Amino acid sequence: MPEMRPAERDLLLMLLAISAGSADAWSYFGLNHSFVANMTGNTVLIGVALAGRNGDFLHPLISLLCYAAGVIAGTALTRGVTPDRIWARTVSFTLLLEAVLIALVEIAWAMLPKSSGTAMFERDVMLGCLAIAIGLQSGAMLRLSIPGIVTTYITGTWTNLMSGASRLFAAETQVLKTGKKQFEERLLLQTGVLVCYLLSAAAAGCLLRYVPSVTGALPASAVFATALYSIARL
Repeated sequence: MPEMRPAERDLLLMLLAISAGSADAWSYFGLNHSFVANMTGNTVLIGVALAGRNGDFLHPLISLLCYAAGVIAGTALTRGVTPDRIWARTVSFTLLLEAVLIALVEIAWAMLPKSSGTAMFERDVMLGCLAIAIGLQSGAMLRLSIPGIVTTYITGTWTNLMSGASRLFAAETQVLKTGKKQFEERLLLQTGVLVCYLLSAAAAGCLLRYVPSVTGALPASAVFATALYSIARL
């Protein structure tokens, strides 16, 4: 079977952005007000707590440490991937492991009493597992070295998009040498990742409001779809 095409990879990246955006909304509003993909936000929350502003120190710290562990694991599992690859089998199996972890968290979430103040330890465990899962994705996707795209690091995607758009409109010499069409395609991909992240967070918010027990099905299904499709294509 021929190697995965860049257009296929780009669609998979958008699915992964859906998983990250919905997981962040789920963790913040459902699992003790911390993020599992947005480590910038967690760092701010920890800093505010350290300043004595009545912030929550523990849960952002759990997310941060577990995410870091997930990145380390994801990087180790994909250590044989070379930067010139469009996709790699070890990336697919790392994403499959991520999907299984998110699915397990969703099952535990569906069985958990939803009244506030109950099962705090269980929520902390779910938060940590979800952060590990998203960290696995981040570590694996970095191995592919896709310029300007990290599905879980949206601040970086915004920065690259705005910088790239400015360079394109200014018709910088380097952009013209690289290829204007290629540069425009990258900007479109960055825009697509941001839109998917935003809309998936909104969708997770709706699920939390109307059918909270299935909120985790959104990020889990997005990663499962990515992993299974990529495995079938390799």
